[in-house]
Amino acid sequence: MSLPMLALFFLSTLTCFTLAGVGLYYFLHTPQKALNRRIQELQEQSAPGSAIPLRGGDFWDFLLRCTYGALFGKSWFRQKELDLMRGGFRGPKVVKWYGVISLFFVIGLTLAAVVGMQGEALSLRILGLAAALIFGYFIPEQVLVSLRNRHRMKLMSALPDTTDMLSIVLGAGLSLDQAIARVSEEIRFVYPELADEFYWMTLEVQAGQERAVAFQHMAQRTGLLDIRSLAGMVAQTERFGTSLSQALRIYADSVRSKRRLDIEATINKAAVKMVFPIVLFILPALFIVILAPGIISILRDLQLLQ
Repeated sequence: MSLPMLALFFLSTLTCFTLAGVGLYYFLHTPQKALNRRIQELQEQSAPGSAIPLRGGDFWDFLLRCTYGALFGKSWFRQKELDLMRGGFRGPKVVKWYGVISLFFVIGLTLAAVVGMQGEALSLRILGLAAALIFGYFIPEQVLVSLRNRHRMKLMSALPDTTDMLSIVLGAGLSLDQAIARVSEEIRFVYPELADEFYWMTLEVQAGQERAVAFQHMAQRTGLLDIRSLAGMVAQTERFGTSLSQALRIYADSVRSKRRLDIEATINKAAVKMVFPIVLFILPALFIVILAPGIISILRDLQLLQ
């Protein structure tokens, strides 16, 4: 088999395994995350319209409008702004920087594929160009998803201890605004992500926003259902005049129980998830190691008989 055919076979196999893995991932995760995704879509629709700084801007704004804006529309910029915000990146130019970096990565990978496949067959060059475009777009997407999940896990790990501290400070006689400011100062060096969220929420309250609305904005920025339930609990305690300190203590216990159940569910799923790597990678290698010597000896005996 010639070298171009080997490269074509390798790229085709890699593409098939990648598409099969992505399809299997979405097939396994869609049923259990459909409700969460629908709730997240409703949160995004109810969120205030995000400012898209890509109209009448500089050259990079024009370039992004001509590429991603023409392909995906304005919703792409709003979605990336929300994803970057939930990944811990905020600012008026974060969407522009992400779009430019992603676009240059796609262009660089495409140029590398074009240069590396000079002299190859036309079908191989087309396949390599398509693979470069696909991987060049989805690799930055997966990096952003990983950063967003890491930021989310940090917020979730900080929530129980923070709510316990809030209940203690509220029990000492401070108001809710003073307690939030005090706790955010205390957790700044341990949980800086949640401290920043509390800081922005405190600024909204000081600017005249209602506390319940500020909590809702915090839940929309983070995308966490736990913080959304915390916002609803704070709004209910203020409306009915119940003890917020006791409610926060109960809420912290429920969040810890939920985290423990999630960890147990992840551990129970590990055995099922290990079936696919074993069947795809370990068992074929094991069969080759076990059966190859016997097959070779049989072939040698047949050659001797001839």
